[in-house]
Amino acid sequence: MVTDMEIAEFNRLAVPGLEALTKLLADGAADHAPAPENCRPFLVGWGLVAALGRQAAAVVALHSEGLGHEAAPNRRLMVEYVAHLQWLVRDGEDAVDSMNRAHQFKHTGLRRTADDHGYQYDTEAADAVRDAVIPSNPANQYSQMNALAKSLGGGLFESYIGETQLSHATLTAAKCFYRESDEAIELSLIPAYGITGDPMEASPFMAFYLLFFGMIAFNNLMIDSPWTDGLKVIGEAAGLPGAI
Repeated sequence: MVTDMEIAEFNRLAVPGLEALTKLLADGAADHAPAPENCRPFLVGWGLVAALGRQAAAVVALHSEGLGHEAAPNRRLMVEYVAHLQWLVRDGEDAVDSMNRAHQFKHTGLRRTADDHGYQYDTEAADAVRDAVIPSNPANQYSQMNALAKSLGGGLFESYIGETQLSHATLTAAKCFYRESDEAIELSLIPAYGITGDPMEASPFMAFYLLFFGMIAFNNLMIDSPWTDGLKVIGEAAGLPGAI
């Protein structure tokens, strides 16, 4: 069980860590892009890691307003971004093709709904998505987040499932706001978890942790991995020596 004092120390280390990561994120990644014919994983990865940085900022902002519980959807999305960044490192072009096939499938459903309700859209662009020929490959089995997270390991699946319980209209989420016993029921406007301490207080450190490992993954998508030394320094200062 992590104590409140330990969580406070994690968060204290996370604040300068997040500032350092944000500065590193803005440090000329475009100068280390692969050649155009090999650039797809890099470009998708950049979109994911840039979004990951903004989600980290959102988690910290919500926590500062006493809304760590409500940051669960943001933390869940951060787990998704990290998983997809690691997928790009592992499977490269195949991962991008699998993401494109998933996009094509979802786009088909979106277009069908638009047609059913008479919505207007760019049919030429929609036809281009529909008609694109995307080769199948073994990485397609990881298009679903559960399968991807399990395949990557490192606690991603467990984190994803845990955050999902608080990100949707589940009984777990509802139970945080009431208690019942033989004597009485207790209703609350503030979430409680039936354990000692508040695990949501660790939100700033979780934001740092996920951004850190997402940036490690993106570093491997750049030519010469230019962030390696900076990430080592940041990780050691935040209590994660040897993480890279």
